[in-house]
Amino acid sequence: MDGTAGAPYLGIRHLTKRFGQFTALDDVSLDVYAREFVVFLGPSGCGKTTLLRAIAGLDIQTAGTIHQGGRDVSALPPAERDFGIVFQSYALFPNLTVDANVGYGLVSRGKPKAEVRARVAELLALVGLPDAGPKYPAQLSGGQQQRVALARALAISPGLLLLDEPLSALDARVRQHLRQELRDLQRKLGITTIMVTHDQEEALALADRIVVMNHGVIDQVGTPTEIYRTPASPFVADFVGTMNFLDASVSGPGIVAVGGRRFRVDELNGLTPGTAALVCIRPEDVKTRNVEPGAENALEVEVRSLEFLGSFARARLAASDGAGPDLVADLSINLLRDLKVEAGTCFLVSLPADRLRIYPKTP
Repeated sequence: MDGTAGAPYLGIRHLTKRFGQFTALDDVSLDVYAREFVVFLGPSGCGKTTLLRAIAGLDIQTAGTIHQGGRDVSALPPAERDFGIVFQSYALFPNLTVDANVGYGLVSRGKPKAEVRARVAELLALVGLPDAGPKYPAQLSGGQQQRVALARALAISPGLLLLDEPLSALDARVRQHLRQELRDLQRKLGITTIMVTHDQEEALALADRIVVMNHGVIDQVGTPTEIYRTPASPFVADFVGTMNFLDASVSGPGIVAVGGRRFRVDELNGLTPGTAALVCIRPEDVKTRNVEPGAENALEVEVRSLEFLGSFARARLAASDGAGPDLVADLSINLLRDLKVEAGTCFLVSLPADRLRIYPKTP
């Protein structure tokens, strides 16, 4: 990625899309820069696929504009826009060979046969299927079909690559492998890429920037680290990763009250004393080692249950005196062994002030 300096390659301004009385996109504006890998992330019905289809011209927006490479493409049909697209369902022609599928766009544009053959061979080698040309889609695995679909999308050398949940139909192991291949290929080609997914892990692993959407609007745009570490809203905090949400009230400068206890926070996010709030902390940010009595934000807890997750265990913790708050914390296998932690064990934890985030509590 070259960064976000200079003019955007793709500029979306005040995009609105309505289906009858339903507003799928509500005044969305976004810049995407050349060579970026941008992921639209959100739950089903949030508008991410509608936004992708509007960029492609498959569903023309009700209002707003789209500029690509300095050209207004807002009202152009898909055939006159500069993109390749890969769908969740692969959408390969079952009656055509792999060679014919990959070369379809080139043949449609009247390219010479020798040029088509050379380009198809180049792309099949690029996606790791150099010998698949004579085969038909039904003879390939799901992962192989998705590679063919990707090669077909790249055949016309588009300026923009659009990926509509391209990995969701694959099993977990193939999906993880192909995810890395996709990221490596995007970096190698330097093609501006937008992908739609509801899978937070996929978004965090692939994206230069993530666009988190909900109810037809953008909640936050940022790098994976920004989205995960400094979520802009409780929705983002809850949707990306696992988060503890603690009911609280602001009791003074840098101080919040949670379940009868007072905790220091580094940032009150503009909230004033007496304000009802949500205090959030990631399970991995709960400090579980070397916590001394009297330490800042220390709390004695009892382990109610442990969920083994391989390299760590997710523990449900309750304050030993029953005064709250209840927490979820991720405990390393080493800690479980060293401290002999099991259900019923009591020990001290702390909630680091710089890891506590606070939001106004809404009804």
